[in-house]
Amino acid sequence: MMLLPSVSGGLCVVVGERPSMGDTATRLLVELALRGTVLVMDGGNRLQAYPLARALRQRTTRIHLLSQRVLVRRAFTAYQMLALLESAPGAASPLVIVDPLATFYDETLAPAPARWLAQRCLQEVERLKQAAPVFILLGRCPSPERRFLHDMVCQKADTLFFEAEESSGAVQPPLF
Repeated sequence: MMLLPSVSGGLCVVVGERPSMGDTATRLLVELALRGTVLVMDGGNRLQAYPLARALRQRTTRIHLLSQRVLVRRAFTAYQMLALLESAPGAASPLVIVDPLATFYDETLAPAPARWLAQRCLQEVERLKQAAPVFILLGRCPSPERRFLHDMVCQKADTLFFEAEESSGAVQPPLF
């Protein structure tokens, strides 16, 4: 993965399409697991264990050892995401946060509490990036009203990557 040689530490944010986020996370986690332990926080339920195990098996025969190196935690609400970040140790292991804002886009969460929660989450990310690299895989914002959350995360990035937007590939040819 071209991302790893470009990042030496701090906060790296990768912005991409939400449907492809699981694939991006799998590729990143395989590379990190080959190097050591990695902690994953999944906010959008994007990470799938079977494709991750299959990708690890393609790279090594030590699948049992490497599967123990990937520690996954899931958050189903914005408050749970904050709790996961607060409880994370400032260890030397890299942290990968997959689609952390997915639960912040819930219409039952008003914009003011969403902003406050995002600020608190970013404070915790600042704490965690002091010990090890932090990677945030961020889906494009589906709602213009919540765009400020997306911008808050991108502004905190030490390194910011944008994955190319996928075109549908289907182009209607001209009639004449």
